[in-house]
Amino acid sequence: MIRRRDLLGAGAFAGLAGAASAGAIGFRRAQRTVPPGGDGVLTQLPPRVGAWQLQPSRADMVDPIEIDVAFAAALDMYDRVVERDYVAPALPRIMLNIVYKRELRQEDRFHWPEFCYATQGFKVRRLAPLALANGPIVTRFIGDRAGRNELVGYFMRIGDALPAGSLAVRAALFRQSLALRLPDGVMVRASFLTDELDSDDPAAADKLLAAFFRALLAGAGRPLWEMLVGGALHQSATGFQR
Repeated sequence: MIRRRDLLGAGAFAGLAGAASAGAIGFRRAQRTVPPGGDGVLTQLPPRVGAWQLQPSRADMVDPIEIDVAFAAALDMYDRVVERDYVAPALPRIMLNIVYKRELRQEDRFHWPEFCYATQGFKVRRLAPLALANGPIVTRFIGDRAGRNELVGYFMRIGDALPAGSLAVRAALFRQSLALRLPDGVMVRASFLTDELDSDDPAAADKLLAAFFRALLAGAGRPLWEMLVGGALHQSATGFQR
């Protein structure tokens, strides 16, 4: 059964069958770059991320929904879809979803998670960038459906870039095309239900989401680090930095 978390996590790359030119595609074997270890490293996510511990998922947090043929076909485009649940005492359960594609090309349609949530009946609020100190820019928003509030954040890597927003994504793909490269891409999404927080303070929720992303990157081994952020950031013993 295809579940909502699979769809909404994968949505950002549904149209990223890339902006590489025909010339770049012709050079795909010479110019294609995939991080060491390939996408298999995505199955080796750390068992502990900050205060959260990996927990095998027995059931999705949100009820399955009916999906259309276009979304079902979109899932087949990805070379790897990984989902994990992380739990911690007195903290919300974090749903982590990562999608990966070895080659990105251009298509007419481009899906963003916030739009995917909206098409599934969610009211999207507080859409804005959430900057991680010395790290990638996370796009975050609240998905509200029937009083159920889910705070969602995601970032993307395209080749060696970490673009945030549609214009930056297109620019990154254009630069790859000019360099005759066919880039790979990954999108990392994390979310939790804000009702599970003790506080109603939006800033506290943002801080918690940022803490999870920072802990995920800080605890990543070198192969996983290369897969998630590539050469856009440099790993250090104390976390990460540009």
